[in-house]
Amino acid sequence: MRTALYVLLALAAPAFAGQTVYKWVDDKGVTHFSDQPIAGAEKVELSSGPSRAATPPPSYSPPASQPPVKAGPPYSRFVIVSPQQDQAFINSGGKVTVSLAATPAITSGHTVTLYLDGSPVAGFSPMSHEFSDMPRGSHTVKAVITQGGQTIQETPPVTFHVRQESIANPPVGPALRNTNKPKRTAGNKLTTKQPSYQALNGGKAVIDPSTNLPVKTKPATPTGPKAGS
Repeated sequence: MRTALYVLLALAAPAFAGQTVYKWVDDKGVTHFSDQPIAGAEKVELSSGPSRAATPPPSYSPPASQPPVKAGPPYSRFVIVSPQQDQAFINSGGKVTVSLAATPAITSGHTVTLYLDGSPVAGFSPMSHEFSDMPRGSHTVKAVITQGGQTIQETPPVTFHVRQESIANPPVGPALRNTNKPKRTAGNKLTTKQPSYQALNGGKAVIDPSTNLPVKTKPATPTGPKAGS
């Protein structure tokens, strides 16, 4: 019984730590404890042993937030292969074909839109489109991949030129000059010998070779009978 009381006292010691307890033994030999003074009781100072400073639990510090890693483009290659930069289409009737290339292939959840001079092109097929009435001048095209209205990736813009020759404004330049030299006809050939007067007069006049002039002849004398003979 006494042993049990000591055990109970030891268990209760933390609750009474630093307090005064009174101990006494009754006539039956039973030991009692009380926090109230009793006549003939022994004063006992309870202690829980050497005090130890409570060690606070280690504080938890969340890891520093890392900046989100920006994912790279979903396509390693997305470009316009035709037309090429500053390519000129001359007398093509306004026909220009735009072709794209993507690696890997465009996924089903992505939409490709072609822009001509900043405006979307209607009826654009996934990777190519043919313009049949492209106006003359310089134009710029680019393609954009979107998903749910958000831009995923786009190609570098490409500028090309459409040139159409017209009758009202024909082309000029060294390549269009006539390189054929005019041919000389027989009528334009210069003579090397002066024609004679006789030749110029049909050969009827008698020409003096020394002067190249016609010889003057005296009129013939009449041979008939004289008057009054």
